[in-house]
Amino acid sequence: MTATFCLDSRITDDYLQRIEQRLPTSMNDERVRRDAQAKVEKLRLWMVQQKLDSVLISRYDNFAWLTCGGDNRVLKNTETGAGHLLLTADRQYLLAYSMDGERILEEQIPAQGYQLETVRWYEGDPRHLTFKLGGKRIAADTALPGAEERTLEIHRLHEPLTELEIDRCRWLGRQSALLLEALARRLHPGMTEEDVARETQCLYSLHGIELIVLLVGSDARAIRLRHSVPSGKRIEKYILLHPAARRWGLHANICRSIHFGKPEPGLCQTYHAAATIYARTLGMLQPSLPFANILAAQKTWYADLGYTNEWREHFQGGPCGYIPCDPTRCFTAMHVVAGQAYDWFITLPGVMSEELALLTISGIEVASLSPNWPSLAIDTPTSGEIRLPDMIVV
Repeated sequence: MTATFCLDSRITDDYLQRIEQRLPTSMNDERVRRDAQAKVEKLRLWMVQQKLDSVLISRYDNFAWLTCGGDNRVLKNTETGAGHLLLTADRQYLLAYSMDGERILEEQIPAQGYQLETVRWYEGDPRHLTFKLGGKRIAADTALPGAEERTLEIHRLHEPLTELEIDRCRWLGRQSALLLEALARRLHPGMTEEDVARETQCLYSLHGIELIVLLVGSDARAIRLRHSVPSGKRIEKYILLHPAARRWGLHANICRSIHFGKPEPGLCQTYHAAATIYARTLGMLQPSLPFANILAAQKTWYADLGYTNEWREHFQGGPCGYIPCDPTRCFTAMHVVAGQAYDWFITLPGVMSEELALLTISGIEVASLSPNWPSLAIDTPTSGEIRLPDMIVV
């Protein structure tokens, strides 16, 4: 049996439509330009603090952050785009090949104050213009001889997200949840994992969303593997589906479990344990909380629920946004901040609990929870009841 590709052109609900009414429809919108200018000022303040003459932005994640949603890529499988942003104390440059510069300037960063500087394809790397325009001490977010590579520090300037970025995360989380709702109704035993992957890719693409990760595991393979890249295996009773979505440079990484017929009690118990750890993690989140404290608590919860060493088998998560996730925070003294998106991956054999969560001034918000998918109401010691998606039985 083969898959039937999705032709759904519009999957939405009232909540999603209300968010859409608040979102800019053009990169030339005043709100986009205002956010982008605030980030230029933030990056320049960091330059002063670091005693830098200029900063070169080449990675697509940092480009999207600095421009509030712009995309500098032609090749989609590289971290470095075709356009590079150079900031000095008083100038902003777009460095690019001649075949890309005008397009990026007009379509991706309109009216953001950049001066275009180009080279022909046979004249070398456009980034080398940095040494003509950028002064003596230059930082870069890619390895570039003659510049200081400062990727990690630049990534941390992404936080907190702006009000516009939070709304974009809300849209991306809700749209992803609705798409997976629609997808679950189309899947059936006998499809291969690759069939499911193609259906998922098609549906997300139709809604203007790209997938940077797509995992599909089924039955025993889902239980054995933490990262089940889709295979030709045919599905019998169970699917674990994990798309990592990207739009405007922002990410929503979520997971859904789908069972055909009544699941075994052990699988339900394991799923509930993962969701419990996830909910307790969200319940802990508050400004100024050290990330190391979260990992310490997670280790205790894994043990209390009978899965003592399972925390070792996968990243535990951290802040997300323009990067898919930074799971290294749990080894640092860094603190949780408000106005930020968070992604935790709580995995146990055969299950994963993962949602796009937002910590705002109003508290925790699970942006990827949709009204029609069955949910679990989980009591947490610190934040009361938190609802998360349950395994769906079809």
